[in-house]
Amino acid sequence: MTSQIADKAMVIGIDSPIAPRLYRWAQEGKLPALKGLLERGVYAPNCLVPLPTVTPPNWTTIATGAWPGTHGITDYMVHVPGQPLHEVHNGYLVDEVQAETLWDALARVGKNAIVVNWPTTWPPRIKNGCQIGGFGLSPTDWQFGLPVPFVYRGLLAVDALIATDYYVYATEATFGRAHGWSGVEHGPRALEATVTVGWRRPRDDMAPVTWHILVDSVRSSVYDTAVVAKSKDKTGVYARLHVGQWSESIYDEFQTSAGRLPGVMRLKLLELSADAQRFRLYVVGPCGLHGWGYPASIENEIVSAEGLPTAKIAWEGFAMDWLDADTVVEAYHLQNAWLADASLHLLRNKPWHVFFTHLHSTDWLYHYLTLKLDPLTAENQAEVQYWQDVELRLYQDVDWAIGRMLEAADEDTLITVVSDHGAKTQTAHIDVNEILERAGLLAYLPGEDDEGTAGSAADSALPSGMRRSIRGFLGLKRIDWKKTKAVAQRNVHVYVNLKGRDPDGIVEPGCEYEGVVEQIVDALHTYVDPATGKRPIALALQREDARIIGHYTDRSGDVVYAVNPGFGREHAQHLTTARYGIGDLRGVFIMAGPGVRQGATLARNVWLTDVVPTVCHLTGFPVPKHCEGAVIYQALEDPDTRTKELKSPRRKVNRAKRTRKRPPSP
Repeated sequence: MTSQIADKAMVIGIDSPIAPRLYRWAQEGKLPALKGLLERGVYAPNCLVPLPTVTPPNWTTIATGAWPGTHGITDYMVHVPGQPLHEVHNGYLVDEVQAETLWDALARVGKNAIVVNWPTTWPPRIKNGCQIGGFGLSPTDWQFGLPVPFVYRGLLAVDALIATDYYVYATEATFGRAHGWSGVEHGPRALEATVTVGWRRPRDDMAPVTWHILVDSVRSSVYDTAVVAKSKDKTGVYARLHVGQWSESIYDEFQTSAGRLPGVMRLKLLELSADAQRFRLYVVGPCGLHGWGYPASIENEIVSAEGLPTAKIAWEGFAMDWLDADTVVEAYHLQNAWLADASLHLLRNKPWHVFFTHLHSTDWLYHYLTLKLDPLTAENQAEVQYWQDVELRLYQDVDWAIGRMLEAADEDTLITVVSDHGAKTQTAHIDVNEILERAGLLAYLPGEDDEGTAGSAADSALPSGMRRSIRGFLGLKRIDWKKTKAVAQRNVHVYVNLKGRDPDGIVEPGCEYEGVVEQIVDALHTYVDPATGKRPIALALQREDARIIGHYTDRSGDVVYAVNPGFGREHAQHLTTARYGIGDLRGVFIMAGPGVRQGATLARNVWLTDVVPTVCHLTGFPVPKHCEGAVIYQALEDPDTRTKELKSPRRKVNRAKRTRKRPPSP
């Protein structure tokens, strides 16, 4: 290294990787970009993250160096004190972040930042620099301000399927003899279908579009080619595809309640049987081309030949049997490629001192595949290796994207790769409100069944396990507040229904409040799950005690709890040390660059709060005002560098002082 001081810093985030698997694959050379960083830097097997182990609070912790109790994003959803206890909204609103980010601190001294797809940063308040997204999990995934996290949106739309068979949410196609095509080559056996595609989960209402699909026998006597067009003439053709083939990027405008908006999409022909009785066409997008960039001028600068600025795609389609695993990996390559291209464009063409970005596809992988790829839970052991190969392929695509971004780094750039949490397989469901009901602390209104409260009507098509998780996640629709003393809310919080604070409060402050808190803690710790005979709750702390895990604000519950890893979903309710099967909730931490030891493994605990102060120590950047972490001295080549740097000017000052005290020479 040429210096102990870095000129610039990159912080690259990977969402929800299983850290031991990532480290092993990197060391084996299967993740070459990360392997290079491990060889010339340090990594921490015990990177510990805040509770709950979810996206918005933990990426905010990384950017600020502050605990959730300080920065105010205390869960995936936010509850504002004083509002009814059932009112929550997604934690992506930057105005609710109560701590300074590193890029805010740099702006105070005139330095520049580039922030790409970093959750909970919208609307942009970056002062010096540029930003892409931050209102959800991927470039155009719109979760900003939504009351329910599962009802995500796209800036335009998410993905779509057109098929001859019935699939949930798909557009059904029926083929008949082709006629009326002009300038589009086809044979006498060609068939056509006219379909009306209604777009899924748009942020603004979108008008359906009418497409024409022509299937033909080009290379043989069987149907082997599909033409997709918005009109039956040459100028209206979007793509001509064979089975397994993706189209190029298709640009068009779409009518929405906000006006006509430009979008881009890609198509893949998934299936076309020899007799054209079975047909499936997958549509990624349309992805919004505006509304995600700051300043807005950068939206027109970014061109990606290989990628798309996608919303949340693919994995839900996989769960609904739309897609095969290959298509899912390919679809997420579109997203990772776009993020890599967008980042490289900004890094090469805009001034910057820090760069923050976040890649999310690994998180979605584990939400849908852990039950298949973990030998502990897989129903079909013969397929475990296949699904683990799919897992590795997705990691390799993320590694590829990171390698592309690192092209903009030089030997004086400090590089940190970090994650917000890990993941494990889905296990036995736990409903904390059911525990409170058994303890006599919560009452429901009569006459309503659970299935009627599972969320939106659209969610009724989701698998039953997912619906059950959603009900447990929300769990507030049918409560009788006049008889309820406590309620579990969000992932890890239980609130006392307190008079003077909560609109429907019935518990008196003081002794009654303290007694209810004790009842909650006791009920959680002593509950035994009748199905397993095990205690689901690993930890239950009243708010005063929850300070030791970073919760000490009125945006946290009166009791904060954690669930044992044998219960719950892939992450969220579990402590950072939770492990189950191949799963591990610890985070990833890799650092390389000027002043960092090479090829070292850190035995100490590294907290997410430590990332920013260590970056600042190695760059000389100002520390954010609310930063609570510590410098990771064991990661440094010379932990005393700053002390040594101060000694020389101190010696000069002391020498000058001594000289002034001496009498002048005769």
